[in-house]
Amino acid sequence: MRDPLLLALALCVVPPLFAQCPSADPGGGDGGNWTLEGRLIFHDGIRPWFELKLDQPQCGQSSIQLVRVDDSKPLEVLRGCRTKSQGVLRFRFTGYLSLDVYQVVDQVESAGKCVRRAAFPDYSGVKPDGSLHEYRVEMHVNGDRPIVFTVTQAGHTLRPWQAYASYWLTGGFVLYGKCGVGFVVDKVFGPSQANPGHFEEARSSNDMATFDLDRAAVNGKTVVDLGYTCVRP
Repeated sequence: MRDPLLLALALCVVPPLFAQCPSADPGGGDGGNWTLEGRLIFHDGIRPWFELKLDQPQCGQSSIQLVRVDDSKPLEVLRGCRTKSQGVLRFRFTGYLSLDVYQVVDQVESAGKCVRRAAFPDYSGVKPDGSLHEYRVEMHVNGDRPIVFTVTQAGHTLRPWQAYASYWLTGGFVLYGKCGVGFVVDKVFGPSQANPGHFEEARSSNDMATFDLDRAAVNGKTVVDLGYTCVRP
């Protein structure tokens, strides 16, 4: 007959029901639903992301990336705190993410004392000045640091820059620059190592400025100044 004490200890170390680890095999499927605890760290870089530094390693990982599909504010206000998060674990199969394993967070809450921080500013509703017909966007890229944007028109700085420009960074480190609402990309400029160009035909509605940061880095250019102009179509 099994020792009840040993059986109880064994049950204590078994993960929750359906909480299997995600497979590194693309056909192996996701992990189950997990409850994770640790310190939430925000990495403010060229590709911002949230890290949960785990209290105890899980699935061979000491840290797991936390991802919110829609609203990241629940993570933003808890950055720096110990948290408890719930959601499915998945293995990274794309360069868009920073850690091998990530959790799609359904719920997150503080785990202990926590000084909540302000959520990041929301620029989703800001639009360019309606009287403008063109402007210039400059981007200073320095490795993994946040991109520094400067938007000007006839020598005058336009703020906030988020009303006039946005960017998207692929897993292969191709950088796409976009204009504000009502504007399209006209001219694109930057060092040849970054291969500046257009995603589609210039001034078309789906065009974006394109820059190959990986190609630039291979050619010794990790600090680059890039840019494009935006005009009303």
